[in-house]
Amino acid sequence: MGLWKWGDPAYDGSRVGEHEGFKILDKALELGITHFDTANSYNAGSGNSERLLGRFFSSRGEKVRDEIVLATKVRNSVRDEHVLNQDFSPNERGASRKYVIQAVEDSLKRLQTDRIDILYHHFPDTLSDGSWETPLEETWDAMNTLVNQGKVRYLAVSNRSKEQLKQEIRALGMVASNVSRRIIGVQNGYNLLQRYKVTADENLRSPADETDFLNFISENKIGLVPYIPLAVGLLTGRYRKSNIDYNGRLSQKANEPWRDEFINDNSLDKVEKLIGIAEQKGCTLAQLANAWLLSHDEVCSVITGVTKMEHVIDNAKSVQVTLTEDELMEINNIVDF
Repeated sequence: MGLWKWGDPAYDGSRVGEHEGFKILDKALELGITHFDTANSYNAGSGNSERLLGRFFSSRGEKVRDEIVLATKVRNSVRDEHVLNQDFSPNERGASRKYVIQAVEDSLKRLQTDRIDILYHHFPDTLSDGSWETPLEETWDAMNTLVNQGKVRYLAVSNRSKEQLKQEIRALGMVASNVSRRIIGVQNGYNLLQRYKVTADENLRSPADETDFLNFISENKIGLVPYIPLAVGLLTGRYRKSNIDYNGRLSQKANEPWRDEFINDNSLDKVEKLIGIAEQKGCTLAQLANAWLLSHDEVCSVITGVTKMEHVIDNAKSVQVTLTEDELMEINNIVDF
């Protein structure tokens, strides 16, 4: 359950507010969805996605909180509540010990809880030459300390390449309190139409690169948690050659940076073929796209963003879709690089 566009629509650019959001979260729990994913800086650094979730936990009680695997991310600056513009010091972002520990304290307050189940470091904190801005041993010692304090249960990263993961695994091993400390997950972009995104490296775009990355995380027992699983809505069937939805996030008026990447003849042709398979299976295109991700042993959970009740109901049925080897081969032939 992805909570990217959740918060306070009156001022932070989000699409789901508290009133409708609480009902959707209740339905998600009813359907057995217990992995909630947010970040401290969602919605232009407002912090409101965490605040909404915190108010939900407060209103529903500890029993509901105990059911949830709560994941959040730190790295970016976060504004004070109801503040539209705010200046930040260099210590209010990044991967330094000072920032990481303070950011987690702030997240706990917004989330109204005493622990974060999975803490991601959101984006690699690197300089223009690709080197790390903060020594990795400092970052991972801070993360290790948070686990020691009981404020964080598990450690993970987002938007990381294989080479970055290698370096971070090594750094954590140097400073870890014991052998149980490890990076358990990586959250990278991955979907049927952007398979290369999983590498988090724009220079690696081949099937071999995809396989190499998946093999690496499998060998290191790192679970893959894909985001943008439905390709910004293209894998819902909302945008077709014969019927382009001009009100969605891929419409011209939305002016999103990824429109040209998706709305083109090649992608739309693939969508038509995938819809044919979904219709044969008796499922929706979104369910097929999620089921394809879940067919990978490396994938431990899929971050499906929702803004309407029907989205969560549709997505929840994805686990009922089983793809045969022949179907997977047919799908892979359609979406081959």
